[in-house]
Order: sequence, then structure tokens, then C-alpha cells
Amino acid sequence: MLSSKYCATTHVGKHGMIIEFTDPDYNTRRSATYLPEVAAHEGWTQTEAIDSLIRKAGYNGAITESLRKRIKLTRYQSTLFTMHYSEYVAYVKTTRGASPSLAGVAKPSNH
Repeated sequence: MLSSKYCATTHVGKHGMIIEFTDPDYNTRRSATYLPEVAAHEGWTQTEAIDSLIRKAGYNGAITESLRKRIKLTRYQSTLFTMHYSEYVAYVKTTRGASPSLAGVAKPSNH
């Protein structure tokens, strides 16, 4: 559940968020997530990020404080790793024993 304790300890840009809730209009489970960078990039407050997640989950009704209080919210942190493609190929060869395959990947058109 979303609580004042949660709000005080969740930092936009540091924590990612997953929400889960039951749509009060259709009695169906809904969920959505944002990586930590999303809310910070958009300049959202915590409430704006949560409201955006509610919409992302497919809920089209009125977003009320009552609905927000029924949300199960999980926060998490992520780590971003970058590497050159050649490093990726070497990693895949080491872990899988073969180079990555582009089989089934659409090739760009020259038209």
C-alpha cells in the first residue's frame, strides 16, 4: 500500500516503482512499472509518477486518493551497464559458447 512512510523514503530518480491494484470498475488486476530514470527524466513528483503508472496500467477512470491508497507499490533500484558490441560478443561467446545470432532479425530496407 502507498503510505506516508513510503512517500518519505522513495526518491524520484533513485527508485523504480511497480504498482499493482484492482480496477474498481472492472474488478481486474492491473500493474505497471517505471525504471528509476523515468520519473526524474519527466520531472514528475511521486504522485505524478504514480498517477502516470495507473494510466500506463490501462486504468481510464477517475484517479482518486481512495484508489491511490489501495495500490500495492514496490520500489526497487537498478544498475545500468554499458559495453561496446565487441565486448558483448565476447561475453556471449564466453557464457553461451557461440556468437550472438541475428537470425530472425529484420534487415533494414534500402528503399
